[in-house]
Amino acid sequence: MATYSEQERRQASKEASAWFVLLQEDPEDSGQRTRFEAWRASSSLNAQAWEIMQRTVGVIARMPPQNTGNWQSGRQHARWWSRRFAMQGVTVLAAAACVALVVFPYMAVRLQADCMTATAETQNVTLADGSTARLAPQSAIAIDYSNGYRQIRLLAGEAFFTVKHDPARPFVVMAGAVRTTDIGTVFDVRRKGADVIVAVRDGRVKVEGGAALHGGQELGAGEVLDVQEKGAYRSTITPDHVGAWGEGWLVADEEPMSDVVDRLRPWLGAHVVMASPHAARHITGVYNLAAPQEALRAVAKAQASEIYRFSSWFEVVR
Repeated sequence: MATYSEQERRQASKEASAWFVLLQEDPEDSGQRTRFEAWRASSSLNAQAWEIMQRTVGVIARMPPQNTGNWQSGRQHARWWSRRFAMQGVTVLAAAACVALVVFPYMAVRLQADCMTATAETQNVTLADGSTARLAPQSAIAIDYSNGYRQIRLLAGEAFFTVKHDPARPFVVMAGAVRTTDIGTVFDVRRKGADVIVAVRDGRVKVEGGAALHGGQELGAGEVLDVQEKGAYRSTITPDHVGAWGEGWLVADEEPMSDVVDRLRPWLGAHVVMASPHAARHITGVYNLAAPQEALRAVAKAQASEIYRFSSWFEVVR
């Protein structure tokens, strides 16, 4: 059974609220409906987020109206109200549902975390043994150095580790069920839904845990392992590109546009939904994370897509 981090649950709930607004805005758009169905079917987390969204909006819609004595009667006024505020009402419902789905999981992560970052924020953490962890935006770790033990739990997001090797005290990063053990290493671990992606800049690591790994795999410099529910997939990368986000750059090398947008999300103030029919097309480029909105526009333009900003809190690539 797939397990998801709190960050992925928050992202799914935000996307569900955005899809709710899009479908209300243009219910006759068959292409948009097809893309929505593909999004919902792409993971059990998305399907669950959509179900909760519908239930939450239904509860809000059934709440009795307040201050009805202040309302003006009359059919003409009702029509004007409908035209002027229908979309705003839908947005309010979606926002309320989003709050219900986002705030409580966020609090759960916050209670567990020793270090946590916000949108577009990174943090360098020096650990007790001199090793370091650099947190990407919207990331969280819990640190356990008790009884000679060195373990980091990646609760959400992504972190880049530079480890002081000590064979007597292995350095372990847990991301869900996936365990990455240092063998004298500089490496990056990222949670993406139920997947865990490990990439090595220097040295070696051993990656274990999860049904897909079957005893574990070792990675060296420039190697990447994407641990998914159905299998573990190896690839290669220029070693210096591992953790390049820490220097302010997002490097994409023949990656699907949807994956590049996913990596940009933690740097953006608005929540981004991918609804483009070109989401699976591959992109190669280097993008400046100091200007994430410009980076998003460049990514969309590269695949003939456009960005629609519906409010300060979410936008759609389609």
